[in-house]
Amino acid sequence: MTTRRQVKRKGRPSIVSKKAKFKGITFDSGTEARYYKVLLGDPNVKHIELQPVYRIIEPFEVECKRCRGAGKVVNEATGRLNKCSLCNGNGKRMKQGAIYTADFKVTYQDDYQEVIDVKGYADAKFPIRKKLFESTTGIELIVVEFDAKNRQWVRK
Repeated sequence: MTTRRQVKRKGRPSIVSKKAKFKGITFDSGTEARYYKVLLGDPNVKHIELQPVYRIIEPFEVECKRCRGAGKVVNEATGRLNKCSLCNGNGKRMKQGAIYTADFKVTYQDDYQEVIDVKGYADAKFPIRKKLFESTTGIELIVVEFDAKNRQWVRK
């Protein structure tokens, strides 16, 4: 059973899930581990890839804020122009982009593939991450939740 609680501390995740282990694999939540068991029991599933990583924003350059793109800054002590240490004299800085890690990439017997994310609770950032993933990869992200009232998995 997954234990969650809202945390409102700076620098920590807003949702805290209890890790779960199954067949020597550590999952981010018990809900994710339970869905993995469902996938293992499905005869239509040929292969399950755990935690596939997708780049949703490529690395990119921005103008250096310190030297404003000039690559040089005035040394306050000497008044001379020195190479900017923030951009290494290039005038531009690299930003690392972003990746999205789904829960599962499932390949079925007919070689159809789905990327699946199991959600017990979707935080406020998830809809934009989902849209970025779908627009960048061209793959629909399948969101699966467990409906406790009806005791079944629901695909959204």
